[in-house]
Amino acid sequence: MKIVVSSPKEKELLIVLLRHLADMDVDFFLDFEDPMSFKLEEIFEELYECHIDVDKSEEPLGLTDY
Repeated sequence: MKIVVSSPKEKELLIVLLRHLADMDVDFFLDFEDPMSFKLEEIFEELYECHIDVDKSEEPLGLTDY
């Protein structure tokens, strides 16, 4: 997965968020009757391994407004 942000500051904020999610060590309960539980696990695995690029032409995420 690749995430493109508009500034180095957004990249840093996104890295902090992803590290926080990884540190939470969320233990997902896989419910075999709920396909969404498998999708959530897949999404988190992709996020942990994503590549973040900075492209000034991208629209800001609004993360730096606060």
